[in-house]
Amino acid sequence: MKRKISFLKLILLAAGILCVFVSCSTSPKAHAHIDAGVSSGAYEAALASLNDEKVQKTLYPPKNNILFYLDRGMIKHYAGMFKESTQDLHEAERLIEDAFTKSVSQEIGSYLANDNAKDYAGEDYEDLYINVFNSLNFYHNNDLEGALVEIRRLNEKLNFLSDKYQKAKEKVLDSNKQLDPDQLQIEATKFSNSALARYLGILFYRGTGRPDSARIDYDYLLQAYELAPEIYTNKIPSSLEEEFSIPPEKGRLNVIAFTGLSPIKIEENVWIPLPLPPPNNRSRLSLPVMLLRPQTIQSAEVVLDTGERFPLELIENMSAVAMETFKSRFGLTVLKTTARTIIKSTTSAVVAKAADSNNSGVGSLLGLVGRIYTDVSEQADIRISRYFPGNALVGGINLDPGTHNVTVNFYGNGALVNSQSMRVFIRERGLNLAEFVCLK
Repeated sequence: MKRKISFLKLILLAAGILCVFVSCSTSPKAHAHIDAGVSSGAYEAALASLNDEKVQKTLYPPKNNILFYLDRGMIKHYAGMFKESTQDLHEAERLIEDAFTKSVSQEIGSYLANDNAKDYAGEDYEDLYINVFNSLNFYHNNDLEGALVEIRRLNEKLNFLSDKYQKAKEKVLDSNKQLDPDQLQIEATKFSNSALARYLGILFYRGTGRPDSARIDYDYLLQAYELAPEIYTNKIPSSLEEEFSIPPEKGRLNVIAFTGLSPIKIEENVWIPLPLPPPNNRSRLSLPVMLLRPQTIQSAEVVLDTGERFPLELIENMSAVAMETFKSRFGLTVLKTTARTIIKSTTSAVVAKAADSNNSGVGSLLGLVGRIYTDVSEQADIRISRYFPGNALVGGINLDPGTHNVTVNFYGNGALVNSQSMRVFIRERGLNLAEFVCLK
């Protein structure tokens, strides 16, 4: 009897330790100082907080290397550290490619525990927008050819995106015959063309004297709106009509502004029935769900020293792209999480039955512990980068060549929230692109 009680205590202690261990997660407050710096435009302070040794150990352990380079690379871009930003974003892109081609060893680990056991592999929208911001980094460093390479790289990724998850689904179903493929569908993304990338392509091609290529990207931009009306609910920016009709002896000023912040993830729990004896006849699926962050900025206007002014118009809701491209990955996550839960619960039920058949009297207890392990060990992977923008706005005007003072006013709820100014030299030929950022 004493032996049974000791065994019971040991099992319950192990279950308790397991509960504490697997439920530990990073507090949202850990990002507070970095978030505050980014939101207020104090990017150097945000970088100092991100580079703090304690913060790196908490937020960016080795499994989160991609997040580290994404977050730091984006903040460096906002801070005007364009070469350093390129280095970080290129490293993030390289790690994302490595994660995709890595062996199945981490996949096996994720089946035993949860997706947090793996290195963070990056979201699709993160991988795509790396190239957008690297193209701007190259532009700011006077390398338009390098900028165009980044835009073409993004378009190649979009071509690959359409069948990426269907192939992954086939692999999961092949190794888990218990799953019903008709009940676990993976929704194909409707995002196959980026208006933002095409807009930058228009500018970069025009800036390098290739109007025919610029017009091809213009046609693709129009197509992006036609193919994904769920994402592009806004009208095509009116300033695009003037990009190919710049009067002689005039220069073209293009303005791009990024506002708000990209979505984050939260954990959502769903209970499912299982064809197993109690207590393993139901289990919890812990799933990551994307959540939009509040957007303070609702509109923006450019004011020039000439007295002229014009609105900046939305060209791409980047948060909507993040939500849309996440759908396919979410479907695969549901598939894998269900398979993993079935494996754990079935194993627990088999162990409990075997214990009962040996008249040990601990079968039901083992079944309960197995159920606890299955539920507690399931944690949604809510890792995601935090500092991509939520929206991209654009506008343009033809001006006399020379130096002009350009101000962008950002508004929310009818009131001025932020105002930024810069001096821009307008050339008669070439590209004159000014970038503004307000991530409130």
